[in-house]
Amino acid sequence: MPSNDTRMSMLAAPLTSTLMGTAWLYRLPEKIEHEWNKLRAIYRGKTGSRANLPYAGLLMVLRASGATSASLSPTSKKNPPEFLALSRRPPTAQLRAAVALWEQALLQTPSDEISLAYSSPLADLFASVEPEQVAIWDHVRFGPHAVDADGWAWDAAGWNLASLVAKTDLRVDGRTVPLRPDTANNVMVWDTEHLWSNNWLDVRTAKDKKNDSLKSTAEEPPEPEEWKIRRHYAALRVEVAMKSLHSLPVPLVVMTPRVSRLSNQINGARTAWWAPRSPSRPLLCVNLGGKGKYTHLEHTSRLALDAWVRLMDEPVFPRAPEDTEFLPVGALDLSGEPGNFRALIPFSKSFPIGKGVGLHTVTALADHLSTVTGQDLVHGTQVAKVLSVAARKTEHGRDATLLDDTDLRGIMAAAGCSKLRVLALYEHQEMRTRMQRLLAYHFNRPDLADGMPEDEVVQLGCHAEVLLHRAPQLLSHGDHHDLRGALADSLPGLEAKDTGVLALVETEYDAKEWGRQRRAARREEDGAVDPYVLDAKPEVSRHLARHGMIAQFLTPETRKRRSKKKEREPASPLEALGMELAADFPGHNAIGDMLRSVGMVHPRLTRTISTGNGLKDRVAHLGLHMRAQLGEKHVNRTEEPKLMWVLTAFVPVGEHWKALAYLPAGRSGSGGWFNYARGQSLSRSRPIPEGSRGDDMLPRRIDHALYELSRHLECGYVLYVSGDSTRPVWPLLANKNADLHPDDNCLAHGRPALPGATLAPEHRPQAVIRTTSSADPSIPLPALFHEIDEDGNVSDGDKTSNALFQLDGTKTTFVMSRRPQQMDGKTPSAKSGRMQGRWACNDKEQQAETWYNLTATEIAVIQHPDSEDALPYALTTARLCNHALAWEHRTRHPLPIHAAIQMDKDHPEYRRTIDWDTDETAG
Repeated sequence: MPSNDTRMSMLAAPLTSTLMGTAWLYRLPEKIEHEWNKLRAIYRGKTGSRANLPYAGLLMVLRASGATSASLSPTSKKNPPEFLALSRRPPTAQLRAAVALWEQALLQTPSDEISLAYSSPLADLFASVEPEQVAIWDHVRFGPHAVDADGWAWDAAGWNLASLVAKTDLRVDGRTVPLRPDTANNVMVWDTEHLWSNNWLDVRTAKDKKNDSLKSTAEEPPEPEEWKIRRHYAALRVEVAMKSLHSLPVPLVVMTPRVSRLSNQINGARTAWWAPRSPSRPLLCVNLGGKGKYTHLEHTSRLALDAWVRLMDEPVFPRAPEDTEFLPVGALDLSGEPGNFRALIPFSKSFPIGKGVGLHTVTALADHLSTVTGQDLVHGTQVAKVLSVAARKTEHGRDATLLDDTDLRGIMAAAGCSKLRVLALYEHQEMRTRMQRLLAYHFNRPDLADGMPEDEVVQLGCHAEVLLHRAPQLLSHGDHHDLRGALADSLPGLEAKDTGVLALVETEYDAKEWGRQRRAARREEDGAVDPYVLDAKPEVSRHLARHGMIAQFLTPETRKRRSKKKEREPASPLEALGMELAADFPGHNAIGDMLRSVGMVHPRLTRTISTGNGLKDRVAHLGLHMRAQLGEKHVNRTEEPKLMWVLTAFVPVGEHWKALAYLPAGRSGSGGWFNYARGQSLSRSRPIPEGSRGDDMLPRRIDHALYELSRHLECGYVLYVSGDSTRPVWPLLANKNADLHPDDNCLAHGRPALPGATLAPEHRPQAVIRTTSSADPSIPLPALFHEIDEDGNVSDGDKTSNALFQLDGTKTTFVMSRRPQQMDGKTPSAKSGRMQGRWACNDKEQQAETWYNLTATEIAVIQHPDSEDALPYALTTARLCNHALAWEHRTRHPLPIHAAIQMDKDHPEYRRTIDWDTDETAG
């Protein structure tokens, strides 16, 4: 072994047959199909729904009542369930009762008429089956580089593993913390004495419900009686699941810790837990729907809970008079010490307990996992340490290495323009002053910081110009969207020859917060106003995009920037201005993102790629990202499914790089490759196209896009794909198919095996690289680092790392450890969670901070030349994560994918697709 190897241990461990445990398989009789179809017909007749049966409710009943996993297969409309898998066998009478009670709740049987004596042929068929107990390990398919199993096996093993993890208390911060499993394969801290808590000042008057920024911006403190000190709580929640990693021929148990911040009100919550009377029973994880005071149990959860309370002889919840969805009266008030019913805060907002568990707690969980499994953790060996070659650097927020480059004109030419025009649209004078100072600083005209004329083109440095224009009616929120098109058409400075026109646009508030204020101001009774209907940003972005203009929004400063003591005298007026603006991070980020959107790429990208053991060949770098258009959760969707997919390309042109984007053709316009700026404006002006990842023609359409670019390239290209969004489309991108060999037509399972597989060899990608962030819980977190000397002696290493590691036991799978940039700061909060967990923290301000831990990006080199080692491709991928166009720090995905993701996020319809629980589960 080479001297001084660094080994990384991750929050995952290999599994054995014993750890996976057993399951009970119920093979349902063939005649059950008739009963399923009959039940669905009656259900549709009573409810008017055209959806499939809500099988999830039955599974929840089985999980909660039997302390078991539960899986039905299949569950499509054409193929009703034929198979039930449980990790624990319940009594036959209990199984029959669970199905019968669920069926009655499903058919809206009046509460006083629901009975265990109900005649149910469906329940009788379930009860007639003699199940078979099997070892889950025996139902896992192992290959030289892959593992695979049916869905029930992953679910049953996850349940057994969560139960195993919860059997032993967690030892951390000098205390012993009990863990309790729930019905969603989490283990959770439930005992009140082990919850994290902190005091918070709540404003109780109507005028003080505006937003949390009031606490930091009010010049005069409110009267004492207007404030009320409340105790808020949060819990450690750890997702436990059986997972796989690419090319690793063994299944893993992966733990993903989160801070579950508990709400003190039911309004708007989307996830909640109910604790049964018996502490041996799992917590019921339920979903909520509705808005405001009309928050209620989501349909599937209501069905499950309705059946469960009768099956388990739990006290039936007393209903509030206005509540028709089976919520207990006590659940409507969650203030005070947490009780049996607890809900997550419904969205990200200021809270007295920050997100993140910190490094110390991750290490404690790693020790816990190794102890309860008796296994060593999953390891990786460091293969590259220095990844920050030629990363973006700024001076007081300004990208001087780009804007002061001697060949800036050539950089702009590669982006498709000879100069830039910034149309600064504002509503308030404070924003105008801020915009002109930021633009004067970034474009090297400090003499213009204190004054620019209105509605006149002003020449800036760096081959740019600006036009300031006040547009209050266009920018103000409200339902006057029918006027915005004409208002946008009448703006000055829209057209300029050979000029990239950008818009820096003031926006008043975040739509969610502004919507809440609007409802409060109107005192509306129904509380059902959709803030996105009133939000100006999507409409403004779309109308500006019709003119080929890319909008970058800038929100007002929510707190006054503290003037920092000057460490030295500035060397120039530009530096003096920069020192004054140094703390305006949102403003600097907006300018940087605006430059990113125009596709300006610094030549340092070449040095980033070719240094050291990276790729030496001159190739183009392409990125592919996909996202299904989901709409609001729990709402019946009648429109056709939509799929946003984005291809970007960074193509070498002489000493510079040309950024491109591909738009698929559709009803709204023709498609093809465009420069990155033009591609964005066209994308924003069109609706998200219809389609799904299951479309048979989708791989062919993407191959056509690759062909259209490759036939014009003077070099080869490497394709990077986001693993969490593309794995369902191409068979070889899935971990389970790592051993699969395509046929002579490059097909696998009847589909193109990889992107570009249907093309002639000269048009295929030189390599296909899949990257997956640990935001996907299948990728374990880095936990520990050790140094191993040439004699094999092991010693503790650094607590953090930004290095690249090769996963032990694989040749093509790498893990890049990512240290959040906030951990490199000099403030006390930057070190939060390194030496202690939240249980040992008594500092109110520190408890409210985000406690960062390491994250990771898995880099799987799926396809590369047989004669080449995978390391140069992995190292280049890691370095491209350090080269965001408008960000100084590391991104989750390499530059081409990151640029595609940002293009998707900038689409006017993007925010409407975020599920309600996105923010809840992120912490």
